[in-house]
Amino acid sequence: MLTLLALGIALLAFRYIPALDDARSLRADLESIVDQAESGGLDIDMATVDDLDRRLAAARTRLERLQALASGDLLIGLARALPPSSASVRGADELLAAGAHLLDAAGEGLTIGRRYVEIRDSHETDAGDSSALAQLVELLATTRSEADRAAGSVMQARSALAAVPEGAIGPISNLEESLSARIDRYAPMLDTYLDASQRVPAIFGWNGARRYLVLTQDPAELRPTGGFIGSYGIVSFERGEMTEHRFEDIVPLDYPFDYPRIEPPQQLADYLLGARQPWQLADANWSPDFPTSARDALRLYTNESGDTDIDGVLGITTHSIDEVLRLTGPVNVPAYNVTIESGETTLKALQLTRSAPPGEDRKAFLPAFADSLFGALFSLSSDSWAEVLSSAGTFRDGRLLLAWFTDPTEEAFAARAGLDGAVRQDPGDYVFPVDANVGPASKLNAWTSRTLDLSVDIDEFGNARHTLDVTWKNEVETPAGATYRDMDNVGGRILGMYFRLLVPLRSRVEEVSGGTMTPVTGPAAVDEEAGRTVIGTYVKVPAGPTTLRYRWTSPYAAENDAAEGSYRLTIQAQPGSLPGPLQLTIRVPNGASITAASPELVVNGGIATLDATFEHDLVLGLRYAP
Repeated sequence: MLTLLALGIALLAFRYIPALDDARSLRADLESIVDQAESGGLDIDMATVDDLDRRLAAARTRLERLQALASGDLLIGLARALPPSSASVRGADELLAAGAHLLDAAGEGLTIGRRYVEIRDSHETDAGDSSALAQLVELLATTRSEADRAAGSVMQARSALAAVPEGAIGPISNLEESLSARIDRYAPMLDTYLDASQRVPAIFGWNGARRYLVLTQDPAELRPTGGFIGSYGIVSFERGEMTEHRFEDIVPLDYPFDYPRIEPPQQLADYLLGARQPWQLADANWSPDFPTSARDALRLYTNESGDTDIDGVLGITTHSIDEVLRLTGPVNVPAYNVTIESGETTLKALQLTRSAPPGEDRKAFLPAFADSLFGALFSLSSDSWAEVLSSAGTFRDGRLLLAWFTDPTEEAFAARAGLDGAVRQDPGDYVFPVDANVGPASKLNAWTSRTLDLSVDIDEFGNARHTLDVTWKNEVETPAGATYRDMDNVGGRILGMYFRLLVPLRSRVEEVSGGTMTPVTGPAAVDEEAGRTVIGTYVKVPAGPTTLRYRWTSPYAAENDAAEGSYRLTIQAQPGSLPGPLQLTIRVPNGASITAASPELVVNGGIATLDATFEHDLVLGLRYAP
């Protein structure tokens, strides 16, 4: 047996160890190729692509020599059969197979890169008559098969690496870990590209024109999905180019009520519309679940306009336009002799749409601004691709763009991209505070801050008892409110608020109290919507602070057993809402201590706290033990 072991080790050292050194050098070459591609980024040129192609071909030749050695050498074949060395040799075989698959994936990626440069350079040569969006759509549409093949090769590489046997020598194990780490880093990017290539071209009209209803929401008059729909738009795309865009004041569409009546939700009727007014497009976004509000908006728009040629609904706010202006730079609207910069959209849009001479449309500024904004956006060169793509996360996380499509596969894509604006269905505990500006209607949300103070006490059974203080501070009478007081047609100085709190199903409501003008002693309604219990309360918010207190218990929000417990809390942010202070305190059962927690939480024994600005969704978790 000792003789056999010595022979196996000798064969491995004599034949395969030098080959492993060659493989390590090959890995270094491949990493250098990747680094060169990354450094080129979106500015990569065809000369660099050609150089990468040559280097990749040389790496493939080197790998093929290693594969020929592994498959044809008699001594290596003997080492593969001997127990002392078989695990390492078979591991090396799998590494070579994985390397071949990864080279295939890299080759497909380089083909995509070459196509990108061709599209970019050809459009620049053609006098720049195509937008960056159209170029991106063309790239995605024409490289789908390459992305699919690359993803398949990466999957095969994963399988090969997973087959590396335990017990392989150190160099084998190290190479396996290194390659697996590379796959873990780049595979999600490839998956995202593949998913986008399958859906984005169709959404932007690659296979036929697409037409969308755009809800332009005013967060100064906050509603559940972003704001009052004071105007709406119709935009069309064909092969990535915008072929139609028009934006209209909502009033001529909604009034007079000469279309079939659709009954509004009861709370919307009770606190804003009254008994006579039907449900109309301006108030379509009553549900905090955007897919629900989008379907309602399409139904109401079709009912009022007769237009049935709509493929989806998009939701934006003036905050969304601020982010676009960050990309384009300030935009001038010549007809109004005004320039709008990022951060100014809400106020300037209000100022320029409050009044107009008799017989003229006071919202005429909006289409003029839209023309200038779209002109600036679609004239961005391909040099701006990196900045545009990097802003995608901001639009997603800030709920600056919401999308719903009539095609279920495209709607599923929007959900995967985080653009669907749905009420989240995360496991564990859940809180979603939702403001709605109702009667007396105003534009006071732009001058009103909101503070949340949430305390959570977990008992030994895993139930979570909550106390939430919501405080609005109406600054209409302060110096900051002078701009509001000087404008016409913005409403009075009292903010009418219908506040909804979405919590886990079967939560037990124990208290709703507060108010300043009229004491609140209980909820206006407790319903179910979008898989959540909804606690609705109406309160008037005059100048100064107004607070509501909620107490409720979420059943079995934490998971407990004899050894330890775990608690997860999701706090969802409302589109269009201004960032505001959030204080959170979580207490675990008496006698327990927190053993692990999300990095945002500060832990002290059995108490975790958070003092933050609430502007994005938060998902927090902790573990505790006796």
